[in-house]
Amino acid sequence: MIEPRRDAYGPEADTGNLADYLELLALARTPLRRAELADYLAEERWVVRSRELFHDLDPEEDSPGEDQQDGGAGPLPADVAAADVFELLQFRADQLQEHYPFELVGNQLCLREPLEDNQKPYLSLLAITVAHHYSVETSLHPERVFESLVASVMRTRGLTSVDTGEVGRGTGDFRALVRNVAERLELIAAPDAASSRAAANEEGVDTVSHLSWGDVRPGHWVFIGQATCAQSNEWARKVLEPKPPQWGPLLSCVVKPLAYLAVPHHVESAHLLYISNSSERLVLDRLRLARQSRDLSDDELTLLEEVTGAAVHHPLE
Repeated sequence: MIEPRRDAYGPEADTGNLADYLELLALARTPLRRAELADYLAEERWVVRSRELFHDLDPEEDSPGEDQQDGGAGPLPADVAAADVFELLQFRADQLQEHYPFELVGNQLCLREPLEDNQKPYLSLLAITVAHHYSVETSLHPERVFESLVASVMRTRGLTSVDTGEVGRGTGDFRALVRNVAERLELIAAPDAASSRAAANEEGVDTVSHLSWGDVRPGHWVFIGQATCAQSNEWARKVLEPKPPQWGPLLSCVVKPLAYLAVPHHVESAHLLYISNSSERLVLDRLRLARQSRDLSDDELTLLEEVTGAAVHHPLE
């Protein structure tokens, strides 16, 4: 049974956590209305913090929410939170258009039927996020499925890409992993060109991609990514794990590789700006990854089936 749980995604993703839960309820065809969500949050004294942790990018004079506190002092916190959740759902719908498998009908979120193939990548990312944070019993590790998914998305963008966990699994030798990666990407391995830890697995890099120009002469466009299902309070640290000064020499790159972070969550705009601005690195979140039309892998299909097959508790039952 999947039940709503505060702090599931970390404080910076409180709103996204509840938005995902409404999507699960829509998948189960038991949607929750905005007023019902507000009542539930008020009853549980559930504080939603993500909008308070960063300066608003587009502040409005009036806060969302219809009901007022006693004496007309302002909107009730639960009503504001519920309005924020539905605003986030509308943002997803506006951004993804035909790639979004849900639609807002009145004051509730409903599943689009029939589902189109280009909407399944979003559901796969939702399933990975939920399976990881809600400890859904699955036959696969959500983290590994996500790492493979990111490499697949990079391939759809025209980049030759390698999942380092896949090519390094069983070697127990980081230098052997470097050689495997270079061979697959048609680069020149130089495992002794930079220092690495003796017990290293991937040295903070889960996906390596190469936009090749067909030769091995000096100069390559290489991308190194950290793919994580970690909570939101870890993202600002995780984005810094890929080290271009280390990975460039290892792959004989005189042009510094571009580093990025990939997460299966929807990173809200203010948090997205904060991470990218402070790290000078790109964040690939659910909205960016879900836009790339592709066929789901067998592992993604299995995980999606297992998550959607789990019972979802309706908060008002």
